[in-house]
Amino acid sequence: MPDLNKNEYGQTLHVNLGEDISSFTALNLILEPKIGSKLEKSVSDGVSLGASNIDVDDESYLANQYISYTIKQGDLDKDGQWRVKGEATLSATNKVISDYNRFTVLP
Repeated sequence: MPDLNKNEYGQTLHVNLGEDISSFTALNLILEPKIGSKLEKSVSDGVSLGASNIDVDDESYLANQYISYTIKQGDLDKDGQWRVKGEATLSATNKVISDYNRFTVLP
């Protein structure tokens, strides 16, 4: 994941869940600074299912297996280490959760 700047917005984060999540009932993205409160984003905030294959760094993310979120103004209000993960609820008993990906927010 690339470094970002404090108060930067407009960049899109992609989180790979590694399996087909197209039958989701809820999608969530959690952004968490090392110090401070985490941000939980959902479909109503702009979290969406990845609809086409993409390459992120050295990894290929397959359609219907990742979620995307475009950073909004005010999301990255602290510099330092951050982490992000994705969650897809498929049913009352089936939730897919990614590993955390870490990135740095520069001052």
